[in-house]
Amino acid sequence: MLKWCAHCQQFIGEMPPHADLGITHGLCRKCAGEQPDLLSGDEYAHAVALRDIVQSLFSAGRRNDFDAAGPLVDNAIAAHCRPVDILVGMIAPMLHEIGTAWEHGTLTVEGEHEFTAYAERVIDLVEARMRLAWSQPARPGGDGCYFLMNAPGNIHVVGIRILGLWLQNQGWRTRHVDDNSVLGALSEPSLAGEPKTLLVSIALPEQYDAVAALVERVQALPAPSRPGIVLGGYAVKTGLVPRTPGVKLAPDISALGLD
Repeated sequence: MLKWCAHCQQFIGEMPPHADLGITHGLCRKCAGEQPDLLSGDEYAHAVALRDIVQSLFSAGRRNDFDAAGPLVDNAIAAHCRPVDILVGMIAPMLHEIGTAWEHGTLTVEGEHEFTAYAERVIDLVEARMRLAWSQPARPGGDGCYFLMNAPGNIHVVGIRILGLWLQNQGWRTRHVDDNSVLGALSEPSLAGEPKTLLVSIALPEQYDAVAALVERVQALPAPSRPGIVLGGYAVKTGLVPRTPGVKLAPDISALGLD
């Protein structure tokens, strides 16, 4: 399920069951400290508005109606949703649901491609609004860098793009790499000794063997270049990736623990 703060409308994260994209409410750490009145009419109205926006964005995507997306994004921001939360709490879960529909044969390949193209255009919209008001200043040099890549064979770039924007919104430095460039990027002398994390997105379980080989190569790097490794993506979210020594599995973005 998708968990949002009932008071400030910030996306908190996902919680089991991950296949259920219904909205539930709790409190983010900041609002929990302030102890707002959760039974007030304003909180209830916000919850209803949020649910309606999510449903409308998804319906527009199924119709490939991009013209409807701009006003819906603006409505979400007017309801006090941060642009980055629209990405991780609305668009990313919709892509997961579309992937599930394709996997179960209830959506054609053409339909999946159309929705993905719609999502990419919506991300462009949201990114433009994000860059007008980043939530956090850039972190100082030496705090670490996140390297983002798709598993070999994973051609879906939208999820990793959303993750990159979410990290940048919190002030983290990010670099997008691939199977050919990752070892060289991690070994750059300018990053020696600096904390590094490699985030790998796996779409399908059959991509795991290539990822396991990648993990072995990365773990063989000398200590100054060796990153922490986190696996995420659809195959991890659905429990189809085995646990790997020295590797963290993150079924959703909140599992990174960086909010």
